[in-house]
Amino acid sequence: MSSKSPSDKGEILEFRKVAYRWHEKGRDLFGNLNFTLPRGKACALLGPNGAGKTTVMDLSLGWLHPTGGSILLDGRDLRHWSSRRQGRFMALVPQDETIHFDYSVTEYVLLGRAPYLPPLGSPGSKDFLLAEKVLAECGIDSLAERTVSRLSGGERQLVLLARALVQEPTLLLLDEPASHLDLHNRERLLTILEKLKEKKITMLFSSHDPELVLRLSDHVILLKEGQIPGSGPAEKVLTAPILSDLYNVPVRSAVVEGRTVLLWGSPSSSSPQPGS
Repeated sequence: MSSKSPSDKGEILEFRKVAYRWHEKGRDLFGNLNFTLPRGKACALLGPNGAGKTTVMDLSLGWLHPTGGSILLDGRDLRHWSSRRQGRFMALVPQDETIHFDYSVTEYVLLGRAPYLPPLGSPGSKDFLLAEKVLAECGIDSLAERTVSRLSGGERQLVLLARALVQEPTLLLLDEPASHLDLHNRERLLTILEKLKEKKITMLFSSHDPELVLRLSDHVILLKEGQIPGSGPAEKVLTAPILSDLYNVPVRSAVVEGRTVLLWGSPSSSSPQPGS
């Protein structure tokens, strides 16, 4: 979906001793946050509500500014990036977004081309062709003329993804991408993200769904109370003991039809046992 072919080498995003203080709450969320995001990989931020996942996203975008430390984007301090250059390099898929105008799906998706247009410029034929291509790849080209206000929640989430993809990002950020989706639309979204992963698009996504993380991610960063209690390859980090400690509830794993699934709560006679 992107014409760029980034190298698999090097770090695309780096947090160096990042601190962030909630001034309105009078306390620090992060005091010394360190992690790197390898180029061409899918990396998940996993943790309970309030752990700081969305704040990490906002810091990565430059919407929030650290009170200490530094954030490097493609090896350069984020503070030195212009908004135009940053908009060509990375894109966000939010959990949801308030839309104040009655755009058609095509018009809304084309908003993602803004970093490539001159001031007050309008999209050209190449922009429209790219939008058509992305809508087709997301499986929503039939919605092109429908107004965004008439979409279902699942359709709307796919439109948010399409808008991000027309930015042709090297880095794609997704904040709880499947949190409001039913099973059908969740599967549609995950299939598209798996194809992006095959194309080596670097992704950083937040989630509190370990099974989604296990399916999609190469690398996992655990967040709890502003700290990183663990990080590493998904298969090593997403174990029952680690997740039990992360969420403070009993977690067990089981293999169902060759796939590892995670079971919450204490065992009961009606619950499948690990390995069953």
